[in-house]
Amino acid sequence: MNPHTPDDGGFDAQARTLHRASLAQMSPQAMARLRAARHEAQRAAPASGDARPWRWLTATAFTAVLAVGVGLQFLPQAPTPSSPGVTTPAPLASTDGETLDETAAGTLEEDPDLYLWLASAEAQPLAME
Repeated sequence: MNPHTPDDGGFDAQARTLHRASLAQMSPQAMARLRAARHEAQRAAPASGDARPWRWLTATAFTAVLAVGVGLQFLPQAPTPSSPGVTTPAPLASTDGETLDETAAGTLEEDPDLYLWLASAEAQPLAME
């Protein structure tokens, strides 16, 4: 847009005066033909406001469904119940009342040699493979 200057009011008034003078010089037949052509063009042209809201609504709805679908992929998955015919084997019990699975996990967590080995030069090439 053009910036407004203090003398814009004079320019606008002058343009309106010239427009009125040009309309006064035009014949009524020419005005009627121009008016009819303008009305015909408005009827023939599709309504510009009808299709656009539906396009925006459709695009927004599609985007929302897509976002929900992607968001559902990141939700934690609940464990599926096993079928009634399949049984899982019970862990073997050790002598002190703990299961072998718990003692194996406990020894890995409490063994300082494991952490020393991870920091050694031998573990780094294995981690790179």
